[in-house]
Parts: sequence; structure tokens; C-alpha cells
Amino acid sequence: MTSILTNGGAISALQTLRSINSDMAETQGRVSSGLRVQTAADNAAYWSIATTMRSDNMALSAVSDSIGLGQAIADTAVAALDIVIESLDAMKSLFVSARSMEPIDITDFSYYGMTYFPEDGAEKRVDPKYAGSLLQKLDEDMLQHIMAINNAVDSASFNGVNLLAKPKDGVDLDDAFAATFVTGYAPGDIQTLRLKSRDFVLFNDNFANYGTIAEEDTNAGILDADINIMAQLPDGSTWWTSAPIDLFHSTFSDQPYDNVGINVIYDLEAVISMSGFTRDSAYEYFINEFEKKIQGVVSAQAKLGAVQHRLEMAGEFNSDLRNAYTSGIGRLVDADMSEESTRLKALETQQQLGIQALQIANSNSDNVVALFR
Repeated sequence: MTSILTNGGAISALQTLRSINSDMAETQGRVSSGLRVQTAADNAAYWSIATTMRSDNMALSAVSDSIGLGQAIADTAVAALDIVIESLDAMKSLFVSARSMEPIDITDFSYYGMTYFPEDGAEKRVDPKYAGSLLQKLDEDMLQHIMAINNAVDSASFNGVNLLAKPKDGVDLDDAFAATFVTGYAPGDIQTLRLKSRDFVLFNDNFANYGTIAEEDTNAGILDADINIMAQLPDGSTWWTSAPIDLFHSTFSDQPYDNVGINVIYDLEAVISMSGFTRDSAYEYFINEFEKKIQGVVSAQAKLGAVQHRLEMAGEFNSDLRNAYTSGIGRLVDADMSEESTRLKALETQQQLGIQALQIANSNSDNVVALFR
């Protein structure tokens, strides 16, 4: 049946063309975005999973930043500890050299423990028997290493975090944490690495000792506490001295000043003379105690090396996890571009054929008009 009011062929061709155009629009959207699931309407389950995993992946990106910051802080501290250990080793060699030199005949102990006070510009008092001696030259070299240690510790700060120095904050060393790093993330769980101050702090500004033996073991950093000598007397007996040797701090008017004008070897010689110790036994004990400080710093660096390795492993795992998340999301929602491009080409051909079919169907009315001519 042929009708000029209802063109069934044209209606059918138009419906087919609309379907082709809809499929083409969908395919073009996939090609332009690279996604086969762009909205929840495309696939609610896959869209929900992908959206959640993208959020987790962003959290992992923040974790990577935190790990990188932690690595920078640890690397800075390790660089400073290298200088500290190098200087401590040099100081130990100077003590050994001083032991082999002729002692100073100290009889006037008013020079013992005298320190240069920077505020009033006063000159440091020096024992005339000590001035110009080889031991004084060793002390001058010693002071440079002490200052190098102090500068290294003060400079070991990255983004305001210094693992080697604790500011005065009233918190006991055993209760404090030097830093906390985020090392991982699982849904609802942030994983952290906390570094105890006790393991790394060389100088603690909360340390109130500066010669007070009773408080040495409470808040002292690794290099804070004085060395109190136990040595032999000429009769073979041993005795503790009440005059501590101050290595890294000096005191003036009850106020501590770091590494200013300290004559460590002279003070050691003075303590030996005051206490009547045999010089060899005093030096032997002092060097052994100084070695304990070196080993304390070495232990801190070993622990810091373990932290570096932990952060490195956390960084690698976090990177692998982010890659796995990205790959998994892609499997769910990414479009297969080869397939989509082939499909788009086929739809373009179908569209052209649909347009031609619609043109043919619309030409039927012309054929009916021709019958009445």
C-alpha cells in the first residue's frame, strides 16, 4: 500500500538513523574522553568503584609527598651526623696526642673552667703555663671541631624539623617525638612512622645539668652530659672526681652558651692535677668515656639509616600501589580506543546508508505524484 499521509518507509528509515546517531554520539564521547564509563548512568557499579579508588589514589599521592618530606629530613640529619662523627673522631685523635705530650705544671687552679663571655666582650683568662704550649694548640684545634659539631647540629633542619636538636619546650626527652611521617594509607587507616627523640637528639635545650651530676640521666642528649673521671691515685686506689669535664657546653652566671671558649684539654689536665690522679689512667678513662659518646652518635646514625631504608621501602610500595590503582581503574572505565575507532568508522558508514535510505523512502511521494500527470 502506498500512502502520501503515512510514509512507513521514511518512518522506519528515520528511526534507524536516530539509533545510529545515538550510537555514534556515545562512541564519539568515548573517543574524545577515553572513557567508556563517564557517569553513573553508563555503569553505576563501575562508576562507583572507580570514583572511590580515584579518591584513595589521591590520598596515596599525599602519602608520597609525606614520604618524600621524611626522606629529605632524614637525609639532612644523616649529612650532619657525618660531620659530627668526623669531628668526634678528630677530637679523639687529639686526646690521644695530648696524652703523649708533656703535662702542664698546674698549681694555680683559678684558671680552671674559665670561659669567654660574649656579651661583655671580656677576654678569656689563660693560664700562663698553658699559653703557647703544644696542649693549647691542640685545644685550639679541638675548639674548631666542637664548633663544627655545633654548627652541623644547628643546621640539620629541613622544613623546621631538626632530628638532632630539641628546643626548650619542657617535654622530657623520653616522652618526646622528633618527627612523625605518614608512610601509608588504607581506607580508614593512616599509617605513620614516629621517631623518638631519645634515639636521635644530640643536644637537648631542656637539659638542665651543665655540671649537675644528679640530673645527667634524665634529659641529656647523646652529647650533652659531662664526663666525670674515675682514675687511679699514685697508691693504686681509684677515686671519682667531683670536677666534671664539660665538652660541648659552657656555663657563665648560670646561663649555658654552646661551644664558646672551651679549653677541654687544659680542664682535663687541671682535674688531673687537682685530684692527684695518675695521668695515664685519667686519660685512658676519659678517652673510653669519650668513645661511648662516639658510639652513641654512631648508634643514632645507624637508627637513622634504618629509617631511611624504611621510608625508601614505603615510597616504593606506595608508588607500586598507586600504579596498581591506576591500572585497576583503567580496566573498569577506560575505553578500548582501537575498538571504539573501528566502531565509529562502521557507524559513520551506517549513518551515510541511513541517510540514503531516508532519501529513497521520501522519494515515494514523488512517484505517486507522477502517476497523476
